[in-house]
Amino acid sequence: MTVKWLRLAYVGEFLLALVAIFTAWSEIAGQGPLDLMHWAWKFGLGIALALAIVAYTDSLVRHDAIWTMRSSRWLAMIVLLVLVMGALTFYYALQDEAGESDDTSTISFHMERGGAGWF
Repeated sequence: MTVKWLRLAYVGEFLLALVAIFTAWSEIAGQGPLDLMHWAWKFGLGIALALAIVAYTDSLVRHDAIWTMRSSRWLAMIVLLVLVMGALTFYYALQDEAGESDDTSTISFHMERGGAGWF
């Protein structure tokens, strides 16, 4: 494969990885903790993981052997990023549970027509 086609394949892989990462993250973690999380965490970790996946693929394509020092580093970076994403999501899931109260009762006021206080 020529270098131009390889670059196009890497761009396609990056875009596909972004879609897969954000879809899987919201399906696995649930939307509640992700709604509480600051957008910069989601953006930065998602982009970093997609770049690490593309770099891992690049290291596999460039060398004949599967286990090289470069591919091992990128695989370790992928695992580290996934663990950080999991820990951060767990933290925000705990914050989501702490914010919920057990008291689900509501107070409603009913004013009749013609009574005092009706404007």
